[in-house]
Amino acid sequence: MNQEKIGKFIAECRKEKNLTQEQLAEKLGVSDKSISRWENAKTMPDISLFEPLCQELDISFNELLTGEKHHNDESNQLSNEALIGYERYIRQKNRIVMIFLSVITFLALSLSALIIVLALNKTFFGTTFNPNCASSANIPIPRFSYYMRTGGMDETTAQLKTLKQPDEINVFIDSYLNTLQKIEYNDEIFYYDSFNNLTIIRYTANNDGTGFINTIYISYCNGNICDL
Repeated sequence: MNQEKIGKFIAECRKEKNLTQEQLAEKLGVSDKSISRWENAKTMPDISLFEPLCQELDISFNELLTGEKHHNDESNQLSNEALIGYERYIRQKNRIVMIFLSVITFLALSLSALIIVLALNKTFFGTTFNPNCASSANIPIPRFSYYMRTGGMDETTAQLKTLKQPDEINVFIDSYLNTLQKIEYNDEIFYYDSFNNLTIIRYTANNDGTGFINTIYISYCNGNICDL
């Protein structure tokens, strides 16, 4: 079945009847865009429209599906070849629809699963991180940072993943650290959060070398490090 040939045939027959696309569409109870899609070989008429379409264009089923006029007595009978071609078209169309629906369903399920996972994460939809050593303390973190794990053997180092770039994250980090008490201990600089009673040992952002994903490291200890 040659869909392009059929589309041109429909257009030719419509013009022979001095019908516009709008007029034919009104007679068939469809939109003029549907007629345009048929004639441009983008879609085929629904099988339920075959009879009224053939009546309006004064053609047979066989002529419609072969895309050409016939001049014999068999023109009013649907040929096996034309029928097989249309059935093949319908199967292919249904296959495409099923593949499309399967892809949409897979993407929807994947997105739903991702949202559920992120919703269960304690940081992604929040703006603070709750350190293990102080259950009541909250360390500010960039929005939509995803908590991964503690860092290696050090249970007081947290790792968070983010799509934000290090320069942007560092501005956020500096604005937080500037609100804390800066202290020197063993020739190193730390920041004491008196409100949460914990010391920020390290708060940095590094590019992982994996595209746009970056890692935030937060190392901390309970209380003032100078008192430990």
